[in-house]
Amino acid sequence: MLGGCAFILTKALLSMVLGPGETPTDGNPVWKLILALSYLSVAGILVAHHREAFFAVRRNWFLFALVLLALVSCLWAEMPTLVLRRGIAVFGTTLFGVALAVRLSLEEQLRLMSWVFRIIAVLSLACIVLAPSYGISDWVEHQGEWRGIFDHKNGLGSVMALSILVEWHLPTQTRFSVALNRLALVLSAVLLIFSSSMTPMIALAASLLFLQIYKFAMQRLRIPVYAIILATLLMIASGATMLFIDSERVTSALGRTSDLTGRTEIWGRVMSYIPERPVLGYGYSGFWYGASSKSLTVDQVMGTRIMYSHNGYLEILLTLGAVGLLLALGFLATGIKRAFDLSERRQSSVSLWPLAFLFFLTVHNIGECTILLQDLEWALCVATIVSADATLFATEDEQEEEFLLLPSEEFT
Repeated sequence: MLGGCAFILTKALLSMVLGPGETPTDGNPVWKLILALSYLSVAGILVAHHREAFFAVRRNWFLFALVLLALVSCLWAEMPTLVLRRGIAVFGTTLFGVALAVRLSLEEQLRLMSWVFRIIAVLSLACIVLAPSYGISDWVEHQGEWRGIFDHKNGLGSVMALSILVEWHLPTQTRFSVALNRLALVLSAVLLIFSSSMTPMIALAASLLFLQIYKFAMQRLRIPVYAIILATLLMIASGATMLFIDSERVTSALGRTSDLTGRTEIWGRVMSYIPERPVLGYGYSGFWYGASSKSLTVDQVMGTRIMYSHNGYLEILLTLGAVGLLLALGFLATGIKRAFDLSERRQSSVSLWPLAFLFFLTVHNIGECTILLQDLEWALCVATIVSADATLFATEDEQEEEFLLLPSEEFT
């Protein structure tokens, strides 16, 4: 059940379900039925593990305040029914992430995701070889780029980048599992490269590089965690400064235009509309695709239909305002702290997975939107942060004691 839900949330094969010109946000009845059945199965899992689920809610109030804000944002949106429907969808995706955390350990999550991604990789390769008219993009601006069983190359690229990250941290005990792991790594890398999806490539490379630096600094140099975090922030700031000062040289080296394939123009438009509703935004997913009158203006200026801001942080600020952004950043900061703590307590590839994934998510959302989205990456974010909590699987007495101490611990 969980594997099937994960496959559905990747949106693989989705274009075969949707009609011509339709998108997942249009409310296709077949797609709604598939999602409804998936979320019902998730609800059944959570009922069976209700004690752990309620404890996860208490321990992650940033997350559930954020989801609640998305649901009630229909009250001030221009199209309240549409916003409410999309809010319910992301609520179901969030519950799926919680179900992953309370039902499976981190290692079991990695094994499940590895098989989901392997199936997608094999199906994508088969589609590219046997049905190239579908598997290889024929769009003028993306001519010849691989998209596999997705409707866009970025879908394939994002999933294959996550596949490589999962396989990199997956424990292997037998020769057969090692062979499968190496084969999956090679296949995922080939699909990622030929998709020409640059944002997930950069996020993956940055995540793997950060992980190697972190392990070397911790295990060999014995550098304190706070110093590693500070050095990481300085590296990110230096890269951002270089991009700002000489964006044309940096982007040309990456094979992209100086406007990052139109992203900078979209960001400029988004930032001009944020001050009009700075506190609570336009409502969850309540701006693009005709959900607000202003999105039509942006579409006309850009000459195409824009689906989102192509920056996860700007998207949250646009749709849920400063309140939503603070809640999202609070949830991510909680997860990063737990990930660092877990990596210090245990020395294994699995214990490093939360840190690697959250770093990937943070960088990936500079050029794409996956935070608080009906997408597998958001569900994995929820599952990873909840699972990294050391108290989740403690005994009942320990959980009750942790709950009583929660306010003072949060401030310290």
